[in-house]
Amino acid sequence: MPDRFPEITSVEEFIRLRLSEDPAERDRSAWAAMPMPVWDELVREHPDMRFWAAHNRSCPPEVLTELIKDDDWRVRGRVASRRNCPAELLEKLANDPHDAVRNTVATHQRSPRSTVLRLTDDPWAAIAEAARTRIANWPQTAPNETDTAKPITAPVNYQLRPNHQASPGIRQPHATD
Repeated sequence: MPDRFPEITSVEEFIRLRLSEDPAERDRSAWAAMPMPVWDELVREHPDMRFWAAHNRSCPPEVLTELIKDDDWRVRGRVASRRNCPAELLEKLANDPHDAVRNTVATHQRSPRSTVLRLTDDPWAAIAEAARTRIANWPQTAPNETDTAKPITAPVNYQLRPNHQASPGIRQPHATD
């Protein structure tokens, strides 16, 4: 899909496309490639456009590496939510101060197993639980394969902890099920 959009050649063009009322122009801002000097200027000179830079599907890994240092958690979260986010960036984002970013890392299909294991002890219970669920359902891999997860295909087996009640109308699993 990126090849169907003409390259964006300036920061001004990117901003005009992003702010356009025309959905086709906004799509171009989300898909079209840009030369590295344009990426550099956009990220350096226009902090209000960093989220949209991270949103662009052709954003190069070097730019994503810069964007995970942004003060705005939404920019870091957008990088973490990218389907093709590099595993090494997800590892760094597992230490993010914002819980939404760490939660995205815990549930991301490309997060390395070692990263997800670290998140099983996250201070926010929802993140720790999401990470434990991922680990419990981690696909088995051959010893020479990477530990980056593939999408979960087995159904998630939710277990209630001793002090928790099932929601009304939901049957608790029984040992003979």
